[in-house]
Amino acid sequence: MVDLNGTLLMQIVNFIILCAILGHFCYKPVLKVLDDRKARIKNDLDSAAQSKAAAEELKVSYEAQLKDAQAKAQEIVDKAVKEAKVQAQAQIDEAHASIAKAKEQASQQIERERKDALEDLKAQVAVLSCDIAAKIISKNMTPDANDRLIAESIAKLDAKKAGK
Repeated sequence: MVDLNGTLLMQIVNFIILCAILGHFCYKPVLKVLDDRKARIKNDLDSAAQSKAAAEELKVSYEAQLKDAQAKAQEIVDKAVKEAKVQAQAQIDEAHASIAKAKEQASQQIERERKDALEDLKAQVAVLSCDIAAKIISKNMTPDANDRLIAESIAKLDAKKAGK
């Protein structure tokens, strides 16, 4: 069986002293290091949770800002499209007005040229009429009679609206 002698007792005392020394110099510092590490890990986890929450808030904020920016961009695009349509319509209207004005001016110029041509024609007809009348009558006309015949010829031409 087990022999209880002095060596066993010394080994037990040595073991207890070793445990006391280890407990005083190693066990307490190791426990302190473990507790510090545990606290540091807990702080890191808390900090990570706070950072995650802050990141989520930032994400939500950025998504809201992105939606606002997209809405504003779409609004700007819509406004630009409307403005472009308005400007295009204004240019079309301006072109139509310019064409109408040019058409009116051309029409007025044609009317003036027609009137000028009629006046020239009246003058030529009056001169020819006088010449023919003088040859037919075979007498020399007085200037008053000549002016009267010209005026009558012009009045007849105006009455018939020659050239229309």
